[in-house]
Amino acid sequence: MLIRIDDTDLVEDLCAHYRRSGFLIEAVGGGMVEVGRQDAPTREQERYEVLLHLRIWQVTHPETECGLLQ
Repeated sequence: MLIRIDDTDLVEDLCAHYRRSGFLIEAVGGGMVEVGRQDAPTREQERYEVLLHLRIWQVTHPETECGLLQ
């Protein structure tokens, strides 16, 4: 799943947040990261977990706009 973040200086911080929780994540450039959860039983569950962790990260970075693109 692709996440876009408007502050490219925070890409590594976002990646570290997901890595700490066992996600696979890779910066793909242009303020975007590809994130996934291999052990999720369904694509819906994977999407839910990605969004949940994104919301948690956003609470600690309220000044940054980001969102799931796919």
